Amino acid sequence: MVYIIAEVMCVRILHINDSIRCVVTGPIGTNSYVIDAEPIVVIDPGYGIGTFVQKPCIVLLTHGHFDHICGLKELRVERLYISEQEASWLVDPSLNLSLYFGERFVFNCEVEYLPENFTMGKLDFKVYRTPGHTPGSVMFKANGVIFSGDTIFLDSIGRTDLPGGDEATMRKTLMFVKELLSSFEPHELVLPGHGEIGTVEEVLRDNLFLREEER
Repeated sequence: MVYIIAEVMCVRILHINDSIRCVVTGPIGTNSYVIDAEPIVVIDPGYGIGTFVQKPCIVLLTHGHFDHICGLKELRVERLYISEQEASWLVDPSLNLSLYFGERFVFNCEVEYLPENFTMGKLDFKVYRTPGHTPGSVMFKANGVIFSGDTIFLDSIGRTDLPGGDEATMRKTLMFVKELLSSFEPHELVLPGHGEIGTVEEVLRDNLFLREEER
């Protein structure tokens, strides 16, 4: 069960479990995830994340769009992981789409490319490549929780009409995601980049895009 534990300046904080919080931040309601580990792990930091994370942290990015990286400048980033295809997006406002928000966001730092598997403290991460929304989009699974970024939401998917998006590639990814989710336990949580959180069972049941893949 997910609990709302605070609302600060229109920012919602959701308690997912004993170690994961979801901070719903601007500019367009991005779900940023904070994992209490050593060091702290932040997934897709949006605006305002620095209010809740002051310690040095490791950042994992599901993709390089502005709303998922704009909080980087608020954090004390020790290490940053992103797909190789989108590392350049951190320093290109036209690719990260910050220009659409009236900004020229650039974050210069050393980055590490996401491997297929890695461990941080007691967390074992599996990386799934899910292009379509962007060329380097990924999903993460760690300790029975799936961080799906903008690949898939509870009842929808990430749009493919932005620069770097590709509808045909997304259709192939959705076939893969449906098979992947079907291999997981029904009660496991899917934590998307926007919107409501749901279980694997709920996503497979309620997401029309996945149901279309049955036809």
